[in-house]
Amino acid sequence: MRREDFTALVDAVRHCADYAVEAQRNITRDYKDDGTVLTATDLYISDYLLAVIREHFPDCSVISEEEKTERHLQAPYTFVIDPIDGTDVYSQGFPSWCIAVGIMDAGFSPVGSIISAPRWGVGTIDGLLLTLFPGDELPQLNGEVFSIEGKDFSSVSQLIVCSGSYKTIDFSRIYGKLRSFGSNILHILAPGIYNHIQGAVFAGCYIWDIAAAHAIVQSLGLEIRYLSGEPFSYTEALLSRDIFSGYALVSDPAGLDILQDAVRLR
Repeated sequence: MRREDFTALVDAVRHCADYAVEAQRNITRDYKDDGTVLTATDLYISDYLLAVIREHFPDCSVISEEEKTERHLQAPYTFVIDPIDGTDVYSQGFPSWCIAVGIMDAGFSPVGSIISAPRWGVGTIDGLLLTLFPGDELPQLNGEVFSIEGKDFSSVSQLIVCSGSYKTIDFSRIYGKLRSFGSNILHILAPGIYNHIQGAVFAGCYIWDIAAAHAIVQSLGLEIRYLSGEPFSYTEALLSRDIFSGYALVSDPAGLDILQDAVRLR
């Protein structure tokens, strides 16, 4: 994979982010057959990014939320696209949404990522842009190499949870604050990019809700485990556009041990 091709894809994501910000001013909601929200922005970004990937990475596979593409088992890389992660909050005018492109290697392990949350700043007015080129050790955050070396995960003062988790999870053993943004990608990223958030809990979702963020947090030394304690894996069901069932946790190894003891199903 040539770095100039990856840079072209980053530029495409930047373009789509600018488009989405402008379109959000007058967005209207539609619905898919399963009842989830869909907007014209989702479709525009999906088409745009698919065209760029097919031009620059013709030998690679694509899994996109909005278009059923063919997965090639011998492809050197698979791109996983979520045009708008957090479409519901996007359609209501909230800032907590992002464009996510994950890159998986031939063995379907997450190895690269481009995530743009143009209205979700991290101490800047420019939003959030995370990039990880395959082969790089650390991601870049808004153009600067980023790490979380020295962050303390020995307690959980703030935990990110998915919106419906209170129905089936007992959080009474967590003594910190619970927060939810509306984007699973941003939920997974939170323990890596925010100093006072030590963990995240997310429920059954699709591969495009996970892969891009997984590559970033993995490069930062964090892990994703199922609630059972087993490492998160990309099963054939996930790769075939099905949802995974149950819950998963995000933190460093010490934080995961705390969460697995504290987070209980009702």
